[in-house]
Amino acid sequence: MISIEIREKDLKELTRTEVKNLPGAFFARTSPLLRPFMNKLEALLPDENKGQGDSYVLNALHSHIELVHADNRQIAVKNSENEVVIRREELGELIEERYPTTSHHRLNLPGLLFLQSGPALQTASAMILRREHKLHIPDGNRTMRYIFHMAVAAIDADKEKIVVSFDMERLPKKADGSSVLD
Repeated sequence: MISIEIREKDLKELTRTEVKNLPGAFFARTSPLLRPFMNKLEALLPDENKGQGDSYVLNALHSHIELVHADNRQIAVKNSENEVVIRREELGELIEERYPTTSHHRLNLPGLLFLQSGPALQTASAMILRREHKLHIPDGNRTMRYIFHMAVAAIDADKEKIVVSFDMERLPKKADGSSVLD
């Protein structure tokens, strides 16, 4: 397992993007992952921002979040007063209702959350993995997203930094048994 740290200065230097709230960077895109949990996530907004609808909640979340933790069991999102936890079982039940033949036991919550982040965080992560760990992360957007979806094993984000842990053993291997990223 390898981990990388991303700070505001890294995003600014590597992608020329200014992010004012690092934990909020994971709520930059609309995603089917969070849609069913908008009512729960609305609890993280101030009272004056509640009741505006799902699209508003998703757009407002990024500035009101102080901590994010994601692992194989859950995604926890906190502000100074509240915490919302999305458990793997909850998401699995919702998916099973719509798609009964899907392999729910293979859901990768941190990978799914990472895919919701904006392109700046994903690009910076790929650049840091290339630079610090000498991994060959392909430039193609679809390939890069597949790698992140499969390999991201944990996320911890606060106002100071984002720590993303990768389990490269989750990725497919070449015919000779070596990593596809070597």
